[in-house]
Amino acid sequence: MGFQSGVEAVSEEESEFPVHWVSKEARYRIIDLMLSTRSIIELARVLGVSPTAVRKYVKRISHPSDVVLAKAINAAEIYERESIIKIVIDDLIEALSRLYKSVDDRQREVIKSKLSKTLGVRIC
Repeated sequence: MGFQSGVEAVSEEESEFPVHWVSKEARYRIIDLMLSTRSIIELARVLGVSPTAVRKYVKRISHPSDVVLAKAINAAEIYERESIIKIVIDDLIEALSRLYKSVDDRQREVIKSKLSKTLGVRIC
């Protein structure tokens, strides 16, 4: 799945898990999840940022960069993986849904065709 347990953080380029398209809100939720079992100082150490940066994420003043998010995902413990994957899936599906609703019928057919090919299933 592209997850590695532990504190060894890798850059987004080295991560197998793509993070660029993850929304700000999903980034915040991932940080909140990780903070549920870590102190701000411990999470800051894992992410390679200052405790002040983590506090800014919590207060929604700033959002984690792609590199910080990749470090968070790669540092996730096994028990956190399912929740993180669900956050990312929900975020992506919501974005696709908004896109689908905002385009005309011709473009909707393009979306359905590409999803069908990507997923290997027929989409009506």
